[in-house]
Amino acid sequence: MRTLFFFGLTLCFGLTQSLKAQTSKLTQQFDKIYMVDSNSTLIIPIQYDGPIFSSGKFGPYGNNHANLIFYNFKTDTYKKLFAKDTYIQRFYRYDYFERRMKPNVNQTQKYIFYLVMDTDRNNNGKIDDDDPVSLYVSTLYGDELRKLSSINENVLSFEIFEKENFAMIEIQRDGNQDNAFTSKDNDYYYIKLDLETLSFGKPIEIK
Repeated sequence: MRTLFFFGLTLCFGLTQSLKAQTSKLTQQFDKIYMVDSNSTLIIPIQYDGPIFSSGKFGPYGNNHANLIFYNFKTDTYKKLFAKDTYIQRFYRYDYFERRMKPNVNQTQKYIFYLVMDTDRNNNGKIDDDDPVSLYVSTLYGDELRKLSSINENVLSFEIFEKENFAMIEIQRDGNQDNAFTSKDNDYYYIKLDLETLSFGKPIEIK
């Protein structure tokens, strides 16, 4: 009888902890609002208190968003950018000299660019630092979302030169073909992205 009692108590405790874990994983919160178009549109970032993915994949360690809400304050309507939550680099960065948060430069008059981790390329069951960062783009209103880069390459950074109508993308190749991007992969290059056609130019390499 005592054994049965302790078994029931253990089962109850386990179910309670499981429910608490599931609840924590689903807990969401809003981040700082970002103005896209003063005539109509705001971005309201979403992040989780717990891991972004229910399977325990990459969690919010202070430098990502799970998804983005595009809110039209003229029509009082909104939509999410991604159908499923993912790992999106934050729009804001801390400026050490000015001691305040400043928006990253990732927007032109037509497009918004995103650095996103959404592929478990090394098949270890989670998205982590060894997986590629991909470059995505959408209109200013969250429409026509598309991936510009390949999962076989890791996008390190991009810099927009809007007046000249191009951006420069820094990319890391998986040099040893182990499906992971680490410090061992020292094959890097730059490539131009045409801001009108969203097409790439030729790789600029040291070798």
